[in-house]
Amino acid sequence: MPTLRIAIAAPSALVRAGIADGLAAEGGFDVVGAAATLAELAAAGWFGAEIVVVDVGTSGDAELDAIAGNGPHAIVLASDGDERTGEWLIDGCSVLRRGASPAAIAGAARAAHAGLVATSPAFAAEALRYERVGARPPLPAGFETLTPRERQVLAAMSNGLGNREIGGALGISAHTAKFHVAQIIAKLQAQSRAHAVAKALRAGFVDA
Repeated sequence: MPTLRIAIAAPSALVRAGIADGLAAEGGFDVVGAAATLAELAAAGWFGAEIVVVDVGTSGDAELDAIAGNGPHAIVLASDGDERTGEWLIDGCSVLRRGASPAAIAGAARAAHAGLVATSPAFAAEALRYERVGARPPLPAGFETLTPRERQVLAAMSNGLGNREIGGALGISAHTAKFHVAQIIAKLQAQSRAHAVAKALRAGFVDA
């Protein structure tokens, strides 16, 4: 099995060191970089990591859309009851409980490297609870306030289009598209573009 390159983002230096030491003890991992925030890792080009372990805590570093589609695989370490768990899973991130054992993180890293999403039974149950017996969550706050143009932009975002591509598709400038994206994120009380799209997908507001 090849050695996997790992980067770690966690506010606590002790947590970063603990994860690094635990993965080293598991074997088969090379911790190539660590930082307090995901943004610092991104600025460093992820240190060439294939997998990023992100301790989001209760406040969270929610810029995981920086990874989606063009960055390393992400393993999110989240608190119990974090409402973003399902959205992170939809985005293709593995999600484990904060304080997960090195063996669990190592297993999730190997799964992510194989193109799989790993999580605990408790987080999986929470993410899927609205799918049971045909139940659906109520429309989240903010969707009813979107203008027709913002709804078009949100649909384009859900198709993975960037600001320039959205502008070209809708006949508006990239700057105007960026403004609409910012308005959508604010109205939906989202943390990022990916978070807004995930909310829209979960609400059935846009098609997957």
